[in-house]
Amino acid sequence: MKKIGIIGANGMVGRTLQAEFKKIKTPFEVVALGRQDEVPPLDAAVFCTDNPDSARLYPLLKDRIGYIVDMSAQFRQEKNVPLVIPEINPHAITADTRLIASPNCTTTGLVMTMAPLRKLYPLTEVFFCSYQAISGGGKKLLEEFRTPGSLYENNCVPLIGSIQENGYSSEELKGIYETRKILEMPKVKVFPHTIRVAVENAHSLGVTLRAEAPFDLQQVKQAWNAFPNLAYREEIITPKQASGQENTFACRLRRDAEDPCIIHYFITFDNLLKGAAMNARQIIELLLEKFL
Repeated sequence: MKKIGIIGANGMVGRTLQAEFKKIKTPFEVVALGRQDEVPPLDAAVFCTDNPDSARLYPLLKDRIGYIVDMSAQFRQEKNVPLVIPEINPHAITADTRLIASPNCTTTGLVMTMAPLRKLYPLTEVFFCSYQAISGGGKKLLEEFRTPGSLYENNCVPLIGSIQENGYSSEELKGIYETRKILEMPKVKVFPHTIRVAVENAHSLGVTLRAEAPFDLQQVKQAWNAFPNLAYREEIITPKQASGQENTFACRLRRDAEDPCIIHYFITFDNLLKGAAMNARQIIELLLEKFL
């Protein structure tokens, strides 16, 4: 029986992934490990770790593990490391792939709505403002949020990650470069603004999307509803409703008041599921089906 490890199994994503693994129909043995534990030989493993731990662990374990799925940002922009959302680019994983990166949670929700439209419309620009849940910052941020007097209590904080030399936050730069890599659209322009809000779980984005041709709203809705794990709703969908759900939800779709080549919409999704653990589970399912 194949052995698949979760390294960092006690964190928020690691615990969620343990529950997600129970949904996989192919039998396999789960090996739950801490970041400092001795790691036995494994057929595959998911690193539920931050950048420093992933950078430290990969060279130590790459010859002991057949396939590694890394949840951190450490390897996402490396040329030979596929950045994978199984609904969008499963072809990026081949028999020779050994290291696979799972994308940033905010980027995941955005590209889930862009992917079904890229074959219908020549997309050129996307603007988004994110409203990111506290759980996206991990267990420590959730504990801080629940402490009286927290900066995040009844508040919006327009900084996620660290400010870079160009003035962007590290989270905003992920939105730019990961979108281009996943969609294989190196020329699409991405204009991000990322905000942490006083919501415990489920990220949201307000999105403006531009194409070179006018959008047909009915066609957009049909394309979204035909895409796996994506759903358009005429009614308002909020993070409270999206939390615990596998779907990415889109609503509030409308054509721009002046330019028919622009649409505006709202999306919300569970950042611990499709934004993290569910995506890792889907990658493991793909590996079990094709390569293990």
